[in-house]
Amino acid sequence: MVGEKELVDVYERYWNRLKKITVIWMLAWTVPAIILELPANYLKNYKILSGIPLHWFMAAFVSIVIGIALIFLYAYVMEKTDREILGKS
Repeated sequence: MVGEKELVDVYERYWNRLKKITVIWMLAWTVPAIILELPANYLKNYKILSGIPLHWFMAAFVSIVIGIALIFLYAYVMEKTDREILGKS
């Protein structure tokens, strides 16, 4: 039987790891979302889809693709963490 202290220690370790992973993932998405606008600036003279500047579209599209990839990676890392710390299979 698992004691209450061991259970609290497990959940505290899990919560600390969850916070660290979430902060890293938010930074991993925020950095490309902001920085990708800068190199695409030379495309601002080209317009697509009734006047949308190409540089805005490219930066937004790449940022969304990176965000979706990070969602799947986050799910993978959290599944691995669940198995490691909580022992879920």
